[in-house]
Amino acid sequence: MFLYTLMLINLDKETEPRKSSLVKFAAVIGGGCFLVTIVASLKALGTSQPVILQNPDLGLVKNLGKVLFNEFLLPFEVSSILLLSAMVGAVLLATKEPKSAA
Repeated sequence: MFLYTLMLINLDKETEPRKSSLVKFAAVIGGGCFLVTIVASLKALGTSQPVILQNPDLGLVKNLGKVLFNEFLLPFEVSSILLLSAMVGAVLLATKEPKSAA
């Protein structure tokens, strides 16, 4: 996903079309709404009581590995193939063909 983000960034600033003031205004309004949402979420976040674990083996990486590679092996492998194909696709789309001398 990081490669797709890099691919979508236009590094050629000269060919970038100028943004209208309406788009800039909408971006400011959207950013303000996002900021208000974040602030409201942080205000609503209260202090909680400490969690006391009943099972001392809870949260161990060994247990996560057992579950991941036994019960969820197929979804794990499918997601790894999906991410690998996404990386290869991003690299192929991001590479520019060399200009031939005419």
